[in-house]
Amino acid sequence: MKKACTGWWLFFGAVVSTWGQSDFVIRWQDDLGNPACELPAAGHTIHVSAWLEGVTQTALQGVDLVVDERGICSWPKVQPGVYTLECLPWSWTLMVDTESREMSPDTVTLIWPLRTPPSARGNQAPLRYEESHPGHRLGMLSNRLALSLDALDLDQLVGWGVVGGSSERQAASKEAMRAALDSSHLWVLDELQAFQPHSMWGDLALSRLSEWRMSLGGDPRSEAMELWAQGRDTRTWTKRLASPGWCALWELRHDQWWDALESQRKPWRNWVATGDQDSLCHAMEWTVDELHMAMWLGLDQKWNRWAAAWWEVRWKDQCEVAEVRRQSEQTSAHLGTAQSWEDMMWMMPSGELDPAWAGEGDWRVWLLTKKGSTSGLREWSVLRQWMEQNAPLGMSYGVLSVDGSEEHWRTTLGHRESVKERVRWVGRDPGWWDRLDVERVPQVVVVNPNGDIQTHHAPLPTEGLFAELKRWSLMWPSR
Repeated sequence: MKKACTGWWLFFGAVVSTWGQSDFVIRWQDDLGNPACELPAAGHTIHVSAWLEGVTQTALQGVDLVVDERGICSWPKVQPGVYTLECLPWSWTLMVDTESREMSPDTVTLIWPLRTPPSARGNQAPLRYEESHPGHRLGMLSNRLALSLDALDLDQLVGWGVVGGSSERQAASKEAMRAALDSSHLWVLDELQAFQPHSMWGDLALSRLSEWRMSLGGDPRSEAMELWAQGRDTRTWTKRLASPGWCALWELRHDQWWDALESQRKPWRNWVATGDQDSLCHAMEWTVDELHMAMWLGLDQKWNRWAAAWWEVRWKDQCEVAEVRRQSEQTSAHLGTAQSWEDMMWMMPSGELDPAWAGEGDWRVWLLTKKGSTSGLREWSVLRQWMEQNAPLGMSYGVLSVDGSEEHWRTTLGHRESVKERVRWVGRDPGWWDRLDVERVPQVVVVNPNGDIQTHHAPLPTEGLFAELKRWSLMWPSR
């Protein structure tokens, strides 16, 4: 599971509307200010996915945005929330927050870096926005906190005992960190005035400040932060969970919550494992929603097996956090099934788009490859030969091209030895990459006779695939 507390906020942009939805313009440029669509690797399509919640950051693909020759497109009537915009290998995270006190600029610029990306997917790229934009102000706050930590870097190392130093030096380092915290009251309060309390941007600002304070050995809360956020947060749990900053903040403020129970010799692990809701709520003075929040985040802790056991017992609970978690997990689970392929289209060798189908009734092997992958061609050749000469009845194969352009797809298609070979183009569509769980090229996805995904990551043909296929088929129940 992805951590809620990450550094992605630096890449956020937002557009605010007083009507609960926003119309805005996207500019797509490279590092030099040229339209990104002029780059062969970029194309003209930006795929958009909406986050379901801020804990795991599970997203569901929605609209596709098509930019013109200037690298510009409009995106009308955007609902509040968090969105991932992707054009592989780059992605941008965009937040639409209607809780701000003033209208923000309606244009956001996505930057396509010209450097080589470290991976095929998941490479965060920056956004650029106007100075009055809350994303800009958050970036300025983040830079200020980063500079502060840089200046106190040695003091942190000495104060925390990471590097050696005399007792006097350690005391001096700790004093320097305390002084930084003590002197922050006025400027923190001033910085926070740029954000609205109990809004998504305000949540991000608070979470960043909380991380900074904890890095210096302080409490995640401060008088200035409490003064700014005074007043009850009237948002529902569903709206809070939609705010990644709020999720991160909750985790920071309840860090190591179980320590108090251990010091009291309470059997909290047993309570968690058995789903003893009443004992935990009473001991922590929590509501049921707060308890479910702690258990959800507990999947990233060393006691995650107890947290998993809790969910097995309590997954039917009727509270907001449990409902959001169920929806998120069901969505994520569906994307990992062969049935989700039915939501997608792929290109046939004829150039026509057809509904996708994973296969059913036999064992089907799908090989993922692309132009320029010499290992992909090798694996394709080995797979083809085995299927033609050695495969038992009830086994077939196909090839899925993840090429980024039709030109490259045609090159890949040219490597088939017969028109009977099942070859399809799925491209760089993140929706397809989610369903195929693409981690590398080449990659093998196997579908069993029931039409379910046996595995998204089978061994390659040269690395033991055929032995696995024989084992799976022997274990498969006869009809």
